Amino acid sequence: MKERLGKVPQKPGVYLFKDERGQVIYVGKAKALRNRLRSYFQSPSQLLPKVRAMMAKVRDFDYVVTANEVEALILESNLIKSYQPRYNIMLRDDKSYPYLKVTMAEEYPRLVIAREKKDGVSRYFGPYSDVGALRQTIRLLTGIFPVRTCRTLRLGRRPCLKRDIGRCLAPCTGEISREEYMRVVADVCRFLEGDHAGLLAGLEEEMREAADKLEFEKAARLRDTIRAVEKVSEKQKVVLENPWELDVMAFAPVNREMLGLVFKVRAGRVVGKETFELRTVMGEGLKEIVAYFIQRYYSESPDLPREILIPVEPEGREVLETWLSEMKKARVTIKVPHRGTKRQLMVMAEENARLLAEEKARAGEGHGVLTALAQVLSLETVPFRIECYDVSHLSGEGTVGSMAVLTAGKKDKSAYRRFNLGKNINDDYQALSDILRRRLTRGQEGDPAFLPMPDLVVIDGGLGQVNVAQRVMQEMGITVPVVGLAKKNEEIYFPGQREPLRLPRRHQALHLLQSLRDEAHRFAVTYQRKRRSRNITQSELDRIAGIGEKRKLALLQAFGSVDAIKNATPEELSRVKGMNRTVAEKVFAFFNPKGDGD
Repeated sequence: MKERLGKVPQKPGVYLFKDERGQVIYVGKAKALRNRLRSYFQSPSQLLPKVRAMMAKVRDFDYVVTANEVEALILESNLIKSYQPRYNIMLRDDKSYPYLKVTMAEEYPRLVIAREKKDGVSRYFGPYSDVGALRQTIRLLTGIFPVRTCRTLRLGRRPCLKRDIGRCLAPCTGEISREEYMRVVADVCRFLEGDHAGLLAGLEEEMREAADKLEFEKAARLRDTIRAVEKVSEKQKVVLENPWELDVMAFAPVNREMLGLVFKVRAGRVVGKETFELRTVMGEGLKEIVAYFIQRYYSESPDLPREILIPVEPEGREVLETWLSEMKKARVTIKVPHRGTKRQLMVMAEENARLLAEEKARAGEGHGVLTALAQVLSLETVPFRIECYDVSHLSGEGTVGSMAVLTAGKKDKSAYRRFNLGKNINDDYQALSDILRRRLTRGQEGDPAFLPMPDLVVIDGGLGQVNVAQRVMQEMGITVPVVGLAKKNEEIYFPGQREPLRLPRRHQALHLLQSLRDEAHRFAVTYQRKRRSRNITQSELDRIAGIGEKRKLALLQAFGSVDAIKNATPEELSRVKGMNRTVAEKVFAFFNPKGDGD
């Protein structure tokens, strides 16, 4: 390979390193190919440790000469995407958060929720940190711009309810032309991009044209749209005094990788946020990471700003600016802000990146605990959803059950469920059996409150309880691993196995099971006490017409007990605050059905 170096030209281009199997393991670009390649074939002691490790695997290299550095940059980006080399920085979409997708590839585009960017034709906005918030956004949008959200479009059919309530233009009926429908879709995109001023100007022009043509229904619809956009615009925070068009990039380390964040500012408003994970292998510095991120991000994003704010100046800034400007057909600049509003935006982006990185690091720790749990319990897969069940009663009365849930290693309190088992069940095994049957049946029937089904079931108890749970699931045809955690010695029981698993007291998997078991117990006891308290406050007085909560409490405070009230005369009862003669006689008659006394 060293002999071939002398034949490599001193021209811009791209080089590829290959391993013994001929697979491309690294792709790079260079202003002068020969100089760059020679830098890799120095004495190993002069190379960085991670570069030395890569070069130990290199058995061949190839190169492609380009006309200039910009062409080299474009080719490098395409080759990295094609080969996915092991030693290059790799950019991955953060699929934790959903996007709002406008399906531009369809004849009549619709609004849908998407977890990843699958095609280059559709428009994507977001990501949104909460899928519930995204659904509310779609509801807001269809109230202003009534584009369709249905999965399938059958032309010539009767319109659905959404047309009747003004949330869809119903292209299925043929009542609206594709040209007019696509104008509304374009308005949706401009709204989501933050170009409210341009959108309003266009809508006002359309409204005037419709009025001139005596199309009053269309003009009224456009008027309502204008009012709705103005209302939303007033609520949206303007972060810049000038209507600048910026992308703000920030980075933060997370575990052994790097998190990249992009704030998109359009017309002075933050209109979007995107996060990515960057796999770094060679110990690259921040300047190199920023350069690569800009290159990869904008090779896939058609939405180019006029200015990009970054924390450090990247390698080859001028080449990147030339490439971006050629794509936008307008000047694009890359700057490191040092003062003023732009510096404040940079600080805000960096703080958000840091917080997201910390959140991901904590999530990674949670996944490590789940992996350890899967190993000690010999599970086939890491349990994403773990459910724990407990039964609580007081001397066999007021039996209740609880279900506590861990999702991705964290308490998922919105998924907790309570079970009231009635007065006749005082057998723990029967109670547990009833709880599991109710929960699993609801899940099989597709009840959203009991979905998804668990990956692991934990029972607060020993071998007997675990065997009951296993029998219920076998009878229902459900295959889910089940274990029991006994309080006495904190031992883990498996169905049909007398000998329990004993983990070290400080084992992280044991701590996870203990915290979930204790949470299920707390939830059951709290519910049982609440029901007992409610039962105590209920009495025979609740069955008397005219006696509400206030009169009941007043009577109990005045006489001290229900027995004392039973022995009171109508005159004594009527003297209690809030009572009158008529109600007093009803109380007396209830406890003295034969009319004794008075």
